[in-house]
Amino acid sequence: MDDNSNEDTVKVIKKYLTDKRIKYFNSNVNDSERYKTTRYATLINEAIPKTKGKYITYLTDDNVFLPNRLSIMINYLEKHPGIEVVYSKQLVKIVDDNGKVKQKFSRRTYGILSQASGFVDHCSVMHTRGIAERVYKIYGSYWDDNPKYWFNGDAAFWNRLTELAPFYPIRKILDVSYKSPDSFQRLFIETPKNIPDGTLLKGPSTDIYLMEGNRRRKINTDVFNKLRYSTSQIVNIPDPFLYRYKEGSPIDQKVFTSARLMPNQRLIKSAQKPEIYYIQNNKKHLIPNQTIFNDYHFQTQRIVLVSDILINHFDSGPTFKTLADADKVLPDGILYCFGSDYYISLQNCLHPISFQTAAQLKLNTSNPVMVDAAFISKFKKGKAF
Repeated sequence: MDDNSNEDTVKVIKKYLTDKRIKYFNSNVNDSERYKTTRYATLINEAIPKTKGKYITYLTDDNVFLPNRLSIMINYLEKHPGIEVVYSKQLVKIVDDNGKVKQKFSRRTYGILSQASGFVDHCSVMHTRGIAERVYKIYGSYWDDNPKYWFNGDAAFWNRLTELAPFYPIRKILDVSYKSPDSFQRLFIETPKNIPDGTLLKGPSTDIYLMEGNRRRKINTDVFNKLRYSTSQIVNIPDPFLYRYKEGSPIDQKVFTSARLMPNQRLIKSAQKPEIYYIQNNKKHLIPNQTIFNDYHFQTQRIVLVSDILINHFDSGPTFKTLADADKVLPDGILYCFGSDYYISLQNCLHPISFQTAAQLKLNTSNPVMVDAAFISKFKKGKAF
């Protein structure tokens, strides 16, 4: 079951379709529809009626079955006709972006389970067709693909199965799960439900977006560099987070001629004049001196050169003040640290954010702006991320 993946993936799959046992189906789902259901559960529900076997098992694209996995599980079920669900140990390998194994551990079995949720990965399970059909008669579907189960769709299905039969253990490692930095579970844990403006995002495709005004704006590749963005700032996020946001106006060459289209949270200046401005709420905010520039940890390499004409098209916002004097206006997208607490500034409010979430969003956790209690007390507290 292919959820409309990229062409390279399809080419690899098609090499194996000469084997008559392999049936290939592409959902051709539109990206804008992805967030509406837990997609892998939706595909499983579509897949089961297409199968003919006595037993059903699951293999995802980040998992490998060991060579004897199927025969061991089938033999166990054949010898124990009263048992309908079995599960095994699993070897988990944590890999880096290059596929190098950084850590590994095994998920053990827990005996006979009457509650399997949270204990068993769905690539370690085999069950009878009969129990799946009984689940369907009760619930009208096999797996529950409600979008709230993106992170734990298997656990939701295990709840259905264990109402009818327990899980029996096979105390052998029969599959290997690979967890990369882009694994769904890893991305899911620290990605906030609401993405702050100014975040660079990338989903499964190569397209890069900027979050702005609760919309995702696609960035042209050439313009990405001209706007002084860095690939180190890009946040990889799962489908349901990316595609639930409507797409806004593209960020292309027109941003250099239109103040309305220029993205916010950009430092700009003209080649002919020394003044540096920060774009916020589509207004230019003057950064009057180096002290203020340094206070908020602005970076010279992030300054975008634009024409005087474009700068003149922006309405002027309040001039930023030093950290000590700031009282009403703050530059958006800055990470602050007070003690062990972190905040991100948006719309002149300080929004609490955990260190882990700040790191996931590629905020400047290595060098946040250090502030004191007096500074924190001056500004309203926004919704936490």
